[in-house]
Amino acid sequence: MVDAIINFFKETLKNEYLIIIIISMIPLIELRGSIPVGIAMGMNVFEAFACAWAGSALVAPILLLILQPILKWMKKYKPFRALANAVESIFKGKASIVEDKANQEFDPKMIERRKMIGVFAFVAIPIPLTGVWTGSAVASFMGLGFVKSMLMVWAGNLVAAVIISLLSFFLADYIDYIIYALLAIVVIALVAYIVKLVLHIRKDKKSKNQEVVQKDEAQNNDNDIENK
Repeated sequence: MVDAIINFFKETLKNEYLIIIIISMIPLIELRGSIPVGIAMGMNVFEAFACAWAGSALVAPILLLILQPILKWMKKYKPFRALANAVESIFKGKASIVEDKANQEFDPKMIERRKMIGVFAFVAIPIPLTGVWTGSAVASFMGLGFVKSMLMVWAGNLVAAVIISLLSFFLADYIDYIIYALLAIVVIALVAYIVKLVLHIRKDKKSKNQEVVQKDEAQNNDNDIENK
């Protein structure tokens, strides 16, 4: 199966470096999956490392610039509003975890440093849903600023790339099994994320329905008082 996937990419893109760069830009997969794939394709670990880091790093500035404007635009239109609110709620929840720890300090400069370290550590841990995509989204809701957010995401991504590269190098004989495991983890993480989104959307709709009911009840009470 791994050979079939690799051959598909080779026949489609015709360039091994471009293949790894593109795979590393895919959410959930990122460099965690692209580095092992690069090694399985015959690249040395340094080539796979460089292409995977560069490709995934390209995502950070784009997300930092466009994520919130896109969510704001989606909220203007009813078909997209619930999804935008759910996505925003998930990322704000992750951001608040880092911010709560940072806000334990009273010095504003120390608070900012802790936020930066929090973003760095979040991205540096090479597990699903803590990579460049999620890290950039979280950073965008923390008010760190574009440059600081991007640098922390890039630095964390560099550490994650080193960890994955070392694991892939020393476990090169089992690279196919690593790729299978990563694919399984990606599928599980994707399903979990979709379920989380659905639950947030339902919760949002339920709370809005309750607000409507409460407003109607309040209006009815006002009318009853006026009639009396």
